[in-house]
Amino acid sequence: MSSASSPYYFTFDWTKPVLIEPIVRIKPELGIQVTFDFNTNRATDAYASGGMFRGFEIFMRNKPGPDVIMLSSRECGICGEHHQYIERIAQEMAQGGNAPPPLGLEGIVLGIDAAMTYDATVHLSALGGPDWSSLFFKIAGYFPKEIYEIAQQTPLSKVAQYSEAFPMGAPSELEMAGVKLKTVADIMDALVPIVGAYFLEGAYSWRILHEAELLYYLRIPHPITMVPGGIGVPPTIENLQRYFQRMVDGTAWLMKQMAAYEYLDLFLADYDNVFGIQALYDKLNGTLGFAEEGNRPGNFVCYGQSDVSEAPVVTPSSTPVAPYDATYENMGDWGRARVVKPGLVIQQSSTSPPTLVTNDLIDINLGIREFVESSWYNPWVKDGTFASEVPSEVAGITEDPIGNPVSYYHPWRKWTMPNPQPRPIPMAYPTPYSWVVSPRFVPYQNHKPISNLYYNAEADPQAVMYAQVLQPQAPTPIYTSEYPTAGLGAKYNSNEMSVTFYLPTVQSPRISLPPEFQQGKEIEFKYIAPYKLSGGKIVTNAIERMRARAFAAGLDGMGMWIAWYTALKWLREGKTEVSSMPPSSWTYKKNTNQNVAIGVGMKEAPRGAQFHSEVFATGTGVSVPTINPQQMQPTTVNAGPRVKLTYDDGIQTIKPASPTHGAGTFEEAIMGNPDYNIPGTPRLTIIPTEQWDGFEFAQTLRSFDPCFVCGIHVITPDGRVRFQTLGAPVDLSNVIRTFYKFAMQLR
Repeated sequence: MSSASSPYYFTFDWTKPVLIEPIVRIKPELGIQVTFDFNTNRATDAYASGGMFRGFEIFMRNKPGPDVIMLSSRECGICGEHHQYIERIAQEMAQGGNAPPPLGLEGIVLGIDAAMTYDATVHLSALGGPDWSSLFFKIAGYFPKEIYEIAQQTPLSKVAQYSEAFPMGAPSELEMAGVKLKTVADIMDALVPIVGAYFLEGAYSWRILHEAELLYYLRIPHPITMVPGGIGVPPTIENLQRYFQRMVDGTAWLMKQMAAYEYLDLFLADYDNVFGIQALYDKLNGTLGFAEEGNRPGNFVCYGQSDVSEAPVVTPSSTPVAPYDATYENMGDWGRARVVKPGLVIQQSSTSPPTLVTNDLIDINLGIREFVESSWYNPWVKDGTFASEVPSEVAGITEDPIGNPVSYYHPWRKWTMPNPQPRPIPMAYPTPYSWVVSPRFVPYQNHKPISNLYYNAEADPQAVMYAQVLQPQAPTPIYTSEYPTAGLGAKYNSNEMSVTFYLPTVQSPRISLPPEFQQGKEIEFKYIAPYKLSGGKIVTNAIERMRARAFAAGLDGMGMWIAWYTALKWLREGKTEVSSMPPSSWTYKKNTNQNVAIGVGMKEAPRGAQFHSEVFATGTGVSVPTINPQQMQPTTVNAGPRVKLTYDDGIQTIKPASPTHGAGTFEEAIMGNPDYNIPGTPRLTIIPTEQWDGFEFAQTLRSFDPCFVCGIHVITPDGRVRFQTLGAPVDLSNVIRTFYKFAMQLR
């Protein structure tokens, strides 16, 4: 095969597994082994392997509290501030509830909400967005050429007819970087890296949101101002004004970002075959195309986002909410008060819809289990007996701070014991194959388990949005949540699986808005979950994860405004304190049955639900050491390998909800789930079989996570290596040439 006829130099033997590795800048570096069946046009098996041991849980042992708070942000070079935020919460809890004063808390939240919207914009513009650009839809032989042709003939006004996302009026066109986007193809063109209008205006928007964060953290992603009990940079009138200028531009962008991905999603998922995309794929491959790419069961976990110093008004009024006070006993109340609500969502079977089990952070925390069945670690407990290496004050933690039983497999009692082994090629259960552990969730209500099943959950903005729309189903239901000082809030409707929220009307000389987003005092936005859009057929998919990220960023944008208005209120009232006490007064207090101080930090990061737990020695001052720092990142939740065994967890005997394969979330998104009658990710690209490179799998994984960026190497069964960068599926030697070839066509 000559290079003149195709950009591909090699042919692949897809009768053998393929390894997609490394997926860089995600920690640990991730590899995916996929087996594909050309008879069904589906992936039939997948193994997710984390290839690097990082060691944070070991080298942070015995470090003093101030060192741990700073070291925690080093766990990521992109979203380190989110690690530090929840490490701050865990230490404040271990200190008996050392919450920042109200103005200090709002300064911390102003920084973290700007970070959330920044990271979402980077992903949707530059890191994941290019996967959906016309680079793919215009390259001959890749996605079916008919899709781009249909997109050229589909005005946004037509797609808007099928959208309920903009109750005050759906835009018929969008303008970005001076370019008017009138058709779906225009959005695809705009997503082309470097030269596309979406990329260009998105780059400006993420820069100013980054600047907004820097006003309070001074250095990112490793802040130097945020510590337990407060922040070193007070929100002053001058700082709030500088933030306001950037928040206005950022808000204008967030509005357009929701519209762009709403239209792109409705077009490509095409649940009712309005545009013919599903019919096209059914004809070519016998699949539903993008609607099934990366689909998996509706099991989701969300910890919430945007703590508040002033509790919202909720309906029903009997549902308890409270301002953030850093105490464990009130964690359920202050978690529900967050602008973005927490929730554990479980789909019990293929015929049942996803259902919200709880919106109580205490319940979610108590239900966490971590296993090392398929990981390169020695188990810290077996048959109820803890390994000799585990300190007694860790193994002996049998109660949370309010007296509830704690499982053997909860992170408080987990002890990290690496056991390096060669990775099997090909990977196959039951041989261990990953440095990632396997988090699973047992459903709890009222601080007690309500099931003996453990579920693998999805942690990402899709999980965030499912948790929002189902809030009325919780034992402590929420139908509406309003923040009076800002005059903003949200309405939740679990019957139609929707959440409606508001952003202030803004006028920016730099970010142009369509007239539909420039009317009245606030603009209304409405997100409807894909399970409802598809008539109960599809739970989620890759393009839906992108849309969910856009709307989750809109909710975080509302959080910015709520924090800004509330900070201004405290300043007007003369409440200017931003720190509770000097570090020399920090006191770690016994709050369990052992002589230790324990705490947890839980919130959303850009990747999804992020968790830190702490076991500290007791005492006062800056030299009190941590005994057992544990982190469970959203990537850990998603990338955790197979778990198939039944366990005595110290409370009851638990078993996997999906016993056939026990796969983790990433593995499920590729291979499907036979227990839920969900087939694997279909083949979407239509290049000849012998040239196909399985790009759908990389596209599916990138839809989860803004850390799945930069380069991906696809190692094919014949040992050849292909490199994918900036969403361009070409050989490394042709990256620059191919990129500019297609970029010039869009000028």
